[in-house]
Amino acid sequence: TMKDWGNWHKIFGIFFIIFGVIFYLTPIPGTTLLILLGFVWLMGKKRTSSFLNKVLSHKIFKFLRLERIIKKM
Repeated sequence: TMKDWGNWHKIFGIFFIIFGVIFYLTPIPGTTLLILLGFVWLMGKKRTSSFLNKVLSHKIFKFLRLERIIKKM
């Protein structure tokens, strides 16, 4: 059922965030996207967008076009 997927989304979200942070130290490209994907899986698109908008300034959030990236995930 769909309720079972909620727990898996959280587990995979945490997994993506942890591996994104670990791989960030290596020259492997796309590690920042892993971290962003982890936040989307963990919190959902709307909450991730508002969280990053608060953590980063609104100008940086718009400059990086994170809203568009999050919507496409």
